[in-house]
Amino acid sequence: MNKNLFWLIALLFPLSVGFVSCAEDTAVEDPYVNWQVRNEHYIDSIADVARANLGEEVGKWKIYRNYKIANESTTPGLGGTIVTNPYETLASASDSVYMRIIEVGKEEGLTPLFTDSVSVYYRGKLINGTVFDQNYTGDLDEKIHVPTHFALQANQTDGLIVGWITALQWMKEGERVELYIPAALGYGTQNQSSIPANSVLIFDLKLEKVIHPDGIESYSLKVD
Repeated sequence: MNKNLFWLIALLFPLSVGFVSCAEDTAVEDPYVNWQVRNEHYIDSIADVARANLGEEVGKWKIYRNYKIANESTTPGLGGTIVTNPYETLASASDSVYMRIIEVGKEEGLTPLFTDSVSVYYRGKLINGTVFDQNYTGDLDEKIHVPTHFALQANQTDGLIVGWITALQWMKEGERVELYIPAALGYGTQNQSSIPANSVLIFDLKLEKVIHPDGIESYSLKVD
């Protein structure tokens, strides 16, 4: 073998090994690896924290069972969602939504019924911090940002997810919470735009206003 060729190969070999090593070191880890298991463990831990810190003041937690399940054991009102004991111990963390109080609602604030619409501020993210939807950027400033109007009723193709409907029917106007929704009460096993299947959804959610349908008397469902 030509000596010059031999030395060229000897020189290039460690460089090629170095390139491979660098490529391996800089490989980007899949942020959604073991996603379902990670989300299941996450919501279990949130449920444990919430159950140990129940209350009605800032920093405390509230737990409300899926309104569809709750209806089976309660006397339905107009909204059909009055739960006799919303803090009941549940067999599965995926049966309920978990709300950490950021701001307490107005003393005389309205609480929406199933037939109502609401105006809200919100930001939604995944357990890895990825923001998938929001109607404000930066810190919430109600003098600048505009709330979004939603109808609570879920009998429409583009209706709200069960987790939102459940939570909102227990919130008062002016209340702001950090809302944790298990995948089963969100989009379940289906991918939804930038939201992978089996995702826990975390929302910074503020109920700005309750809007009753035309022709319905203005009243509030009191949540004591």
